[in-house]
Amino acid sequence: MELGNDSVQCDVFYNPDREKLAKAWQQLEAQAKPNFFLSWLWIGSWLDSCVDDCYLVEARIGNEVVGLGILVAKKSRLPFDSRRHYFLHQTGDPESDKLCMEYNDFLLLPVCAEKVRSAMLSEIFLSLVGRGTLVVGATKAGIFDSALRLGVERRCVWDSVAYKLDLNQLRADSMSLEQSLSRSGRYQIKRSLKRYESLGEITIDTAASVEAALSMFAVAEHFHLERWGAMPGQSGFTYPKFKHFHHTLIRRGVETGEVVLHTLYAGDEPIGVIYNFHYGNQVYFYLSALNYKLQDKHLKPGLTAHYLLIKQALAMGMDSYDFMAGVTRYKKTFANCESSVATYHYQQPHLALKIENSLRNIKQRIASGSSPSPL
Repeated sequence: MELGNDSVQCDVFYNPDREKLAKAWQQLEAQAKPNFFLSWLWIGSWLDSCVDDCYLVEARIGNEVVGLGILVAKKSRLPFDSRRHYFLHQTGDPESDKLCMEYNDFLLLPVCAEKVRSAMLSEIFLSLVGRGTLVVGATKAGIFDSALRLGVERRCVWDSVAYKLDLNQLRADSMSLEQSLSRSGRYQIKRSLKRYESLGEITIDTAASVEAALSMFAVAEHFHLERWGAMPGQSGFTYPKFKHFHHTLIRRGVETGEVVLHTLYAGDEPIGVIYNFHYGNQVYFYLSALNYKLQDKHLKPGLTAHYLLIKQALAMGMDSYDFMAGVTRYKKTFANCESSVATYHYQQPHLALKIENSLRNIKQRIASGSSPSPL
């Protein structure tokens, strides 16, 4: 595509035709080669499962669509505040957003991504957000900084680290997975494998059908609730929308090979269920539901499961095994890359915002036991 110096034209559409949107998104996706969370499989399943009303932001250069993004508006939760929040590829509903969108961005043609992203942000603030708030998360730190050139203010409301194992780097260094691990990591995995092998042969059962995948997802629900709790705010499985979304995603993605569920066994004893996505020759680890019933502190179900699945990914020729956001020991054990991710609020500066930020500062300082700074 010859872009030349053509300008970017952006338009905002309320409740676009979903069939036309699917076609446009998939056409751009084929060129953009984005991460899994910007695939139509994820976005379309999210729209169908969680979204009633939305805005489509479309960017064109000439007659070519070069950028797409979907925003959901939600009124502020604060009393006497009429401002709206506009969520990129999220809803603002805690139950729906338990899906954990990661690596959030617009869907962009790579050759002009920065230019188009800037134009889309400008149109969003002009046509939609105004004095409201644009919420983007979880996204890689820095990629939306062009919004700051519009005179808006940015506030980080959550941040973390995303971990990834670059398998091509291991190949380039002629290094096995075992050689890439610390001495402590190798020892713990070896000991855990021996303990599991005492129960029987270790096997990986990968769901080969939608029915098998849904069955594994049900097993995952049992282990996850047992581990994290069945009260609201604990396991995502306590939320009906979470389960409905994943049932939809599984039905659409298993047969294409993009949604992959594994159950690992030691003999007849399940080690746990690992729920991954395979997209763009990368493995994205999404969820684990592990069996902690066996009373042996040397059994490491998560470490063991990921070790075996990483070796499988290496044998398959995959480019990476992405653990995504969240700081945990097992991610640090395997990863050779990390990046900062965060959720940001972007707002036009105004007096109400300054007061709100000052009050939040006081609350945080009181909670931490330090003295608040003057307003």
